Amino acid sequence: MRLFLFAIGGTGSRVLKSLLMLSAAGVRPLDEDGKPVKDLEIVPVIIDPHKANEDLKRTEAMLIDYREIRKKLYGTDPNADGFFANRIVTLREIMSNSSVTLNDTFIFNLGAVENAKFREFIGYDTMNEANQALTSLLFANYQLENKMNIGFVGSPNIGSVALNEIKDSNEFKAFSNIFRQGDRIFFISSIFGGTGAAGFPIMVKNIRQAANLEGIENRDALSRAPIGGLTVLPYFTLEGNKHDQRIATSDFIVKTQSALYYYKNTLTGDNDSNVNSIYYLGDKVRSKPYLYDPGEHGQRNNAHLIELIGALAPLNFAGVPDSKLFDADGYPMPTTAYEYALAKDDLTLNFLSLGHRTRELIYEPMSKFHLLFLFLTTGLKDIIGQGFTEDEPKIKSDFLASQFYRTLVDQFMLAYAQWLTEMHDNMRSVALFRPGEIDMSHVIEGVNVKKALFGHKKVDNDVFKSEMNKLSKDATIYSDRTVEFKLLDLFNKAAHKVFTERYENIN
Repeated sequence: MRLFLFAIGGTGSRVLKSLLMLSAAGVRPLDEDGKPVKDLEIVPVIIDPHKANEDLKRTEAMLIDYREIRKKLYGTDPNADGFFANRIVTLREIMSNSSVTLNDTFIFNLGAVENAKFREFIGYDTMNEANQALTSLLFANYQLENKMNIGFVGSPNIGSVALNEIKDSNEFKAFSNIFRQGDRIFFISSIFGGTGAAGFPIMVKNIRQAANLEGIENRDALSRAPIGGLTVLPYFTLEGNKHDQRIATSDFIVKTQSALYYYKNTLTGDNDSNVNSIYYLGDKVRSKPYLYDPGEHGQRNNAHLIELIGALAPLNFAGVPDSKLFDADGYPMPTTAYEYALAKDDLTLNFLSLGHRTRELIYEPMSKFHLLFLFLTTGLKDIIGQGFTEDEPKIKSDFLASQFYRTLVDQFMLAYAQWLTEMHDNMRSVALFRPGEIDMSHVIEGVNVKKALFGHKKVDNDVFKSEMNKLSKDATIYSDRTVEFKLLDLFNKAAHKVFTERYENIN
């Protein structure tokens, strides 16, 4: 199964970044029996005319790093287990022979939308006087003058016009021709801005009405495709700017209410169930105020709890059985709406603040990944030449200078550490791990190691080295595998043993 994941606007990119963190930790979608969904490929597509958006650029860099790391570990196998388990690919990567020309990128090419003011895009200067007057009633002057390469500046009425061009793009045609029965589609967008609020319904409309579009294959499969969406409600605030009122935090609720009414009429209502599953997520406790930036300066926002929780939505949707999406005749059932609640309404959260099902899904994988982060950055170089590193395939000192190691540690894990810091420093503060702590026995916030006969059990690099030595000594599975796979697979198995035997169980 392929899950086509459309991340729209800045919120889409930030949620996608959190999904990459969960995927790196080995969090996988589970079916109704609690088993990982088989043969899953995730195909992220970022839709945002604001290519200079710093959050988009950070997410794109992480997508590229993730894909390269995973290829080195598992090749093209979609059923991996452990760190970086979810296979993530571009549209180009899974295209067969096609007349459509497509770059090997995770970003949707919006062409003319990116290179014009809105007035130029709609041909305002070529309209007759009556049409210009009507257009000026519908759009404020600042909207007509909006340079769309910085996005739609909180104006979904601009986005709904501009993004309708998506249906004619090579990317949309490639997606439509690749899509097969059994695949699924998921959208990530905010509802209180411009790009996301407009892009979600426009994309759904074009998919459901694919039969009316030229050059589109698989029209029947698209018209009945399982579609889910994460609709992010207000969760952050912006610093005020008395000189520029294009985006105002005070408008977020009004925009949300208007959009929800529209969504009900076109996407989720009883008579218009164009979306099978909708996930609503927001927070009355708002973030620390972000710098006011309509787009000219890059729009770099700190990571937030809502984005981490939101990243669970597409994984949940991938595991929903068809019987809960379609009736016996194959027609969509009424839209199922999902909400999310914390177990504890705290301003500073750790794993114990999350619901039981969430902890079951992410507590062990995220903890093991953080321990891997500490092991690689504080312990590996002192272990090379000893124990498991001397078993075939050998892990030699030059491994620390390899492209794989640099991509994993110097790039991906550096971004991971920054992500944790940003969530910790935001409001609500997400304190899953203690900032700057390298003592593995005390690094998981709110979780202690188990008691021993005298004191408490120890967790450190030596413990992991010992466990990895034991596992490697009798292992035969690594003889035809790469050094990279051996290292991460050994650590994953050792971490599971250490985690279950030495840390308190909070599930």
